[in-house]
Amino acid sequence: MRDLTFHIRSNDYFGTLATILDLLRQRLVERGFVESDALALKQCTKDLLHLQAKYIITKRAEVG
Repeated sequence: MRDLTFHIRSNDYFGTLATILDLLRQRLVERGFVESDALALKQCTKDLLHLQAKYIITKRAEVG
């Protein structure tokens, strides 16, 4: 949970998640299913469930 907390505090969790999922997608397309991909997706799922249970996501105010 330390990495998750870091990304939440840095306000970059969703960007990081998007990058991870895109890299996994690319690997699946290029090489087919890999066990480590399933584990990474499982961790992402756990992280998202944690966010759902513990945090309220609000839209940032528009700048400019």
